[in-house]
Amino acid sequence: MPMGKYQRTKGAAFERVRANWWKKLGFKDARRNLNQYQKTDGRDLVGTPGFCEQDKCGEHINIYGAWQEAWNAALSTEIPLAAIKYDNKTPLIVMSESDFEKLLKKGGLNG
Repeated sequence: MPMGKYQRTKGAAFERVRANWWKKLGFKDARRNLNQYQKTDGRDLVGTPGFCEQDKCGEHINIYGAWQEAWNAALSTEIPLAAIKYDNKTPLIVMSESDFEKLLKKGGLNG
């Protein structure tokens, strides 16, 4: 079923929030991927090297489906993740356990 204008506007606003979050982390080129609307790429953001993010917000989110979209669009060198935000809740990042383990090992964190 096609999304209504309100849902598209809300989704675009969440993508801008996510791009700004990445910028705060030092990814100065992070921005919305407007090419996604021409069906050329499945990623919601560009300028986040090493990561491929799919963003979903609303009341009914298919979490695994969102992550699967990121996985399908990710290059072999990228970590696919889904940023999800249920209405009036804190955003969550979803990634595979193996990718989380890679990040911990790369960052030298060991509890």
